[in-house]
Amino acid sequence: MKKLALAIGAVESLAIFLYGLTIVIRGTVEHSSVGSPLVQFIIYSILAGSLAACTRGISMNQNWARTPYLLLQLFIGIAGYTLFSGTIMIYKVAGVVVAGVGMVGFAALVRTPQD
Repeated sequence: MKKLALAIGAVESLAIFLYGLTIVIRGTVEHSSVGSPLVQFIIYSILAGSLAACTRGISMNQNWARTPYLLLQLFIGIAGYTLFSGTIMIYKVAGVVVAGVGMVGFAALVRTPQD
């Protein structure tokens, strides 16, 4: 189960970072006047970095990383629910996938024994 939690953490970290990168690129190309794409990129990068640090901590059997990892999985589940609440079908499907991955990541770490 630990390998599953590590894989999910790594994939989520990369996906969150790439999502933030696409926001800043689209905002620059389209000259977005709503919000600040750079600020959103910074926020998503911090989230991705935090998740990557927790995933690395879990891989090194450091118990401090378990609670933040679990909380980040809960936030990812909340993000999935928010996407699911949208009106467009692709967002609903993405929301189910995101929430499902968050729940699997949470369950995988809970089922991993502490060393």
